[in-house]
Amino acid sequence: MGLMEAQNTQKLDKNKSFYISAIGFWNVENLYDTLNDQLKNDEEFTPGGANAWNGSRYWTKIDHLSEVIEQMGTDVTPDGLAILGLCEIENKSVVQDLVNSPRLKKRNYQIIHIEGPDARGVDPSFIYNPRYFKVTKASSYHVTLKTDTGHKTRDILVVSGLFNGEPLSILVNHWPSRRGGELASRPNRNEAARVARQIADSITNANSAAKVMIMGDLNDDPVNVCVKEVIRTYGDLKKAKDDMYFNPMETPYKDGIGTLAWQDSWNLFDQILLSKTCIPKDFSTWQYYNVRIFNKAFLKSDFGNFKGYPFRTYSGGSYTAGYSDHFPVYILIAKENKSTAQSK
Repeated sequence: MGLMEAQNTQKLDKNKSFYISAIGFWNVENLYDTLNDQLKNDEEFTPGGANAWNGSRYWTKIDHLSEVIEQMGTDVTPDGLAILGLCEIENKSVVQDLVNSPRLKKRNYQIIHIEGPDARGVDPSFIYNPRYFKVTKASSYHVTLKTDTGHKTRDILVVSGLFNGEPLSILVNHWPSRRGGELASRPNRNEAARVARQIADSITNANSAAKVMIMGDLNDDPVNVCVKEVIRTYGDLKKAKDDMYFNPMETPYKDGIGTLAWQDSWNLFDQILLSKTCIPKDFSTWQYYNVRIFNKAFLKSDFGNFKGYPFRTYSGGSYTAGYSDHFPVYILIAKENKSTAQSK
């Protein structure tokens, strides 16, 4: 299977013309430069560190990531992704190298990156095509761990602007890990979800027409408490509710499809949650149309115990020159092209 398309799809009228655009998210797995930053625990990603992370390996990683980003969404829109949230990014300069790579340079992607407090020095980041999106505000919000208040975790990056003239805010998340076990660490993800939902509510309270997307590596599945109960999500488009967020990933998860694998079981941590304003009853404004997991064959490991898993950069301590330990995800959004209808 090259591209996973979920069943939660809005139908487009074949007699009408539509604009279609793509918005995605990807945990790119430890995109570090090769320099030792004294303020970060990044020593393993240096030439003398445990991973022997050198210029050759770094530029291979940049090329691999750009190869994937270049392809995502191009079957429906020639410009590919209009917006992409990223996580496990060390700093703005590595994103600059990514968007300036030969495969992506023509798209003129712009970057929003705010350094956060994470001990390993990785942050969420955000790239966008200025042809589609105009940024009006960017900020980040702290999350305090409930089980270990001294441990610094990733901020939530919030970018607001106009998507082809319509207000859109995107929250890029990388919620606290399951370190210590899913149950023991659950309060931390619940707290991250609470902060995210609070931010989202403040945006929609200020402008009821604003579209809000909560995306990221949530370190939990669509059915876990932080998503279902704290954010408050539903997975069936027919059961849309004003005060809840639609989660297009709930259906594929229940079908056994995931974005990362561990000990022969799949998880779907990488999600894009949508406010009710992203799902109007017609396509007079930009709205959700389809969801995809980009899991083409070249992104999968083809050997040993990890056959079929995401093809990662390091495996079992050895350099494998892969892509990431997560598959990227994206949604398609559509809007009716009224000018075509009027000219017929």
